[in-house]
This record gives sequence, structure tokens and C-alpha cells, in this order.
Amino acid sequence: MRRLQPNTDIAAWRIVDGEAVIVHAVSSAYYGLNSTGTFIWESLVSEPMASHAIADRVTERFGVAADSIRDEVEAFVRSLEAEGLVCEARTAPSATPALPGPAKPNASGAFVPPRLSRFGELEQLVLSGE
Repeated sequence: MRRLQPNTDIAAWRIVDGEAVIVHAVSSAYYGLNSTGTFIWESLVSEPMASHAIADRVTERFGVAADSIRDEVEAFVRSLEAEGLVCEARTAPSATPALPGPAKPNASGAFVPPRLSRFGELEQLVLSGE
């Protein structure tokens, strides 16, 4: 099973007000993740995992049926891959049990479909004076 992790060679991130902001070092594009997307990102930071394991973790956190969110989670993960923000894990799975993922609730505590928003390039933002 293919496990994914943040592409630390090109992606830098911070959590701001409970949501991830990610910068692509090569393209200088910057992205925002909503609360569910941030939960998934932090889960991938804590340990590389396959998309079905990500969906299971989201199911546990938000108390939703895996069947109802699996397609949304997989589409979100594909969008991260398409932007080069995640890559295949470079290490073999550890034999030790994984630590629980992030448990930070979003504002409502309810599941919202994970979303990756691309805002543009940092150079354009700096030059615009915003």
C-alpha cells in the first residue's frame, strides 16, 4: 500500500488560527487548508499513511461513516499530490504502534469536506503590497 507524507523538500507550512498555510518553495505558490484539510495534513506530518488510513482517522475524529467521506478524502489527497505538496513515504512503516493523530477540533466540531485552496504566488503578493 502506497503511503504518503508531506514533501518536505519543497513544502513549508505553519498552522495559523487552526488552519494550515503551505508554501511551495519551487513555484512560490501558497495554499490554505480548511480545518478538515489541516487535520489530514497534521496526520500526515505525524506519520506517513495511505489514503484509506487517512479516511479511517478522519472517521474516528469526526464520527462519520468511512463510506461517506472516503471519496472526498481521496480527492483531497490527490489534489495535494497534484500540487507536489505530498509524496510517497521514503521510509518503511515502523513496527511500533502509531501515535494518535491530531485531535484539534474545528470550530463546529463537525466534518466539513477537506479543501485545498491555492492563493497564487508569494512574489505577486509582495509586489501587490497586500
